[in-house]
Amino acid sequence: MPLDYDVKNKYETLLPVLDEHTEWFHCVVESCFYPKEHNSDELCQKPVSFAQWTVTSQEDKSIQPELLEKLTTLHHDLVQAADDFLVNGNETDGRPDHKVFLSFLTLYEEFQNNVRRLEKDFMREDSGYDAFTGLRSKKLMVDDIEREMHRLSRQGKKFTLAMARIDKFDQIKEYYSQSEHDACIKLVADLIKASIRSFDDAYHLNENEFVLCLKQTDISGGIAAMERLRKELERQKIMLQFPDKETPFSLSCCIAEPVEGDRVHELITNLQADLKDTDDREDTVLEFYEMSPLQRYVHDTTRH
Repeated sequence: MPLDYDVKNKYETLLPVLDEHTEWFHCVVESCFYPKEHNSDELCQKPVSFAQWTVTSQEDKSIQPELLEKLTTLHHDLVQAADDFLVNGNETDGRPDHKVFLSFLTLYEEFQNNVRRLEKDFMREDSGYDAFTGLRSKKLMVDDIEREMHRLSRQGKKFTLAMARIDKFDQIKEYYSQSEHDACIKLVADLIKASIRSFDDAYHLNENEFVLCLKQTDISGGIAAMERLRKELERQKIMLQFPDKETPFSLSCCIAEPVEGDRVHELITNLQADLKDTDDREDTVLEFYEMSPLQRYVHDTTRH
């Protein structure tokens, strides 16, 4: 009972956050699309309840730091998108650019979804995050991806799955210490967090494999995310020293755009299989298109 009460109390503190942001969203949209009808004296004040909630959560240490950081970044992006939307609306007399509006709408929806997801995360001791990498717990990966499959089915909202694999990991384990190959894993996890958007999710699947769930984007958006990740790794300029040669620390990636009817476990298995087929071609990106649950092809876009 004490645990149930604690969970209920934590979630109830978030309800004012949802309510305030719903009112704020409506105010921003109205003032942008209908500037003449909107009362100029009624300014759309930026929400304050979320900032108050984060301060309380930091003080009582009820939320894992990685989760707070992710939510805070997402909220910052949302407020910035709202400012951009209002500025664009003023410049176009209430007819904002569609992409600017979609950016604001997407961030608002994802912020709401992430806050609501906390209700289930509060039931878990780790708040849904892996202590080793700071990524979302792989125990929740299938449920999270299935939630995106439902959104795809109901609302047609596309999303992309990507798998990143550390190349030459068997050799790294053979010639480097446990702490050193642990450092490699943590480095990639940190680079993934720096490369994806604030509302995307990423998971450490096993020793050298990571799964990224890139929301509300198609295959081209997935490729862009993987290229950001690879560029971040290149900036590190890490060289691996093996007895026979020196080689750059690299990743290979495979990207899939699921379609309605796909099964999560099969998608993950196919991504792993396609990456395994490229063991002799490291530092590659594969585009994995789901044309139907029974028909697919792989296009190799090896970089030179």
